[in-house]
Amino acid sequence: MSSVFGSFLVSSPIFGQTVIPGQPAQPSAAPSSHQMASSRFAPDPETIRELRMIGEPVPPPSGGTMIKGEPITEWNSEGPTILIFWSPFVGGTDTHLAQLGEIGAKSEGIQTISIASGPRSRVERTLDNLPGRTPIAPRTLLDETGSWQKAFVEPLGLTTLPAVVAIDKHGEVVYHGPMNTASMALARITSNNWSSDGYRDSVMEYMSRQQASIALNEIRGRVRRGQATADQAVSLAEELIELDAQNGGRQVSKFDILLTIADRPDDAYAYGREIATRFSNNYLVLNDLAWNIVSLPDVSRRDLDFALEMSRRANAIQGYTDYSVLDTMGRIWWMRGDADEAIRWQMMAVARAFGTWHGDSTRANLDAYTNGYLKPGEMPPPYRSPRRQ
Repeated sequence: MSSVFGSFLVSSPIFGQTVIPGQPAQPSAAPSSHQMASSRFAPDPETIRELRMIGEPVPPPSGGTMIKGEPITEWNSEGPTILIFWSPFVGGTDTHLAQLGEIGAKSEGIQTISIASGPRSRVERTLDNLPGRTPIAPRTLLDETGSWQKAFVEPLGLTTLPAVVAIDKHGEVVYHGPMNTASMALARITSNNWSSDGYRDSVMEYMSRQQASIALNEIRGRVRRGQATADQAVSLAEELIELDAQNGGRQVSKFDILLTIADRPDDAYAYGREIATRFSNNYLVLNDLAWNIVSLPDVSRRDLDFALEMSRRANAIQGYTDYSVLDTMGRIWWMRGDADEAIRWQMMAVARAFGTWHGDSTRANLDAYTNGYLKPGEMPPPYRSPRRQ
């Protein structure tokens, strides 16, 4: 990857390092094996917007008026072409355009083109007033007739501007999406480290995991309504584990099912210890085991010693600095009947909690332990921050 493009990705105020769909985002997720992508949970690829036209030849350049740079007569055969579709009426676009112009001027083998829609006077004004000390206006075409929008934006289902479309040296679409989620993909494309097939598989796997999670939630509800058995729920959880063996969250789901709707606490805690051994360095999995023991309803036997052991291990891994893990420890001591110890831990959690809605439940738990309406050992009611959208 050229240093220019690398600095573009790092310095952009809007280009977050967004994970490409299907790529691991948390320690509990496994490296992709693509088993899930071909499972019964896989959706029809034709229904997935991200996969539209991936690997298909793009239409030839046509129409429009060049405002900056040479006319577009053919696609770049030396490397990728990055098309950015934008409007002068969308705020923040000028920063992207300035950085895009620098890439086009300094990067060999990478062709960058901006496709503008809107009044010519507004488009030219935006290009003439790009931010930075010595901004370079990118090669820009005014899509007066909308032919470029009809060739790319509409069939690809792009609904947010600015939007990016990446084309490889063979003239095939390899990626498309909103600009604010494109940084990782563009970095890989421009460094020649991108595979359309790999992208297709990762998107399919991501969507399949989403479908599998929906199926797991649905069967829990069906068991509660008497439309499925607890054994069927356990079997579904085991099927998902087989497809996604290194995903700790799937295994915690089986633990939860055994502990609650199946009401098999002995089996649940035996399996929980297997999980703890298998994911001994994963504080998220260890904390989930502990938290679910002391927070899930309909648990006939709460093994508070096991919960305490898991929480201590999770906190040790995090150096006693993660408010959510400290919050779990506070809950465990409260459920053990030790209000003083619970409040001590909860105050530590609150001191580290975010000031946003993410930390509101931690503060609500401290209030529950100190305001007198609960007795030690009683479960605080479920809480949802009113600030959460």
